[in-house]
Amino acid sequence: MSREELIGLSILVFLVLTPPALSLLALLDWMKARLMHTRRRWWILRLALIADGLLVLCLIDGFLIEPRMLIVTRVSATSPKITSRLKIIHITDIHFERKTPLTDKVLAAVTREKPDLVLITGDIHQLGKFDKRQFRDFLSRLCAIAPAYGITGFDDETALKTASLGRLHMMNNLSGDLTIRGTPIHIEGIRAPEAPHPDALSISLIHSPDAVPLAAGKGADWCLAGHTHGGQVRLPFWGAITTACDSGKRYEYGRYKVGQTDVFVSRGIGLEPRPAPQVRFLCPPEFVVLTLHPE
Repeated sequence: MSREELIGLSILVFLVLTPPALSLLALLDWMKARLMHTRRRWWILRLALIADGLLVLCLIDGFLIEPRMLIVTRVSATSPKITSRLKIIHITDIHFERKTPLTDKVLAAVTREKPDLVLITGDIHQLGKFDKRQFRDFLSRLCAIAPAYGITGFDDETALKTASLGRLHMMNNLSGDLTIRGTPIHIEGIRAPEAPHPDALSISLIHSPDAVPLAAGKGADWCLAGHTHGGQVRLPFWGAITTACDSGKRYEYGRYKVGQTDVFVSRGIGLEPRPAPQVRFLCPPEFVVLTLHPE
């Protein structure tokens, strides 16, 4: 864990423990007033009630509201390598366990976007704990919307190929080329040996943003990543508490420019498997719509 993550964790612990500490202080003040017949300090009680109320609201949001939301994050850019508008869906960290209203929202929202390409960057199913029949229905329908390419995180690659009915082209250590309305596109896993053709739009798929420097070093136009979940819990003005990456908060969430490579790290759809807290705070699920326009 990096120094920044330790600081963020310390801030979080302080914020979580402050309301019960104030409540305890208010209780002790009440006991002192009863036993020693002193005046109560009502400001302590008022402060404790406000802090407790805010904590309850944050817990309701984090455990009950945000994990069920779905945000469509839109990113636009231009490229001299494309001949007409190109719409790409980037989805990551679905952590599918079973069919839920959120997975239904994902299918409906992606379908409405009418994308040219669907790219998935790992942790598609929950490791060892998912309904295989429902997962097959979900993934096959998702990959039928548009040509779909993906890589694994902690997934079982065979399970992904089976569930998608062969529609998901797995790019682990591979590269592939396709053409969409006259635009040549090169898609690769991070350790694919082939270098992209300089005239093709090059997109590198990685799971952890720890591999961003490697993708940028190979000259990719775009690098798409997940893994961090945006932290799942974020603090105002601070961002992610932790990212589970060796790079710490360097690529925690959002758009970055590394050399000539545009990078987007998505906060993803799902949650870390239990016993990790099933919580999102200031970090609702998302998928990314990347729209590229000709220069």
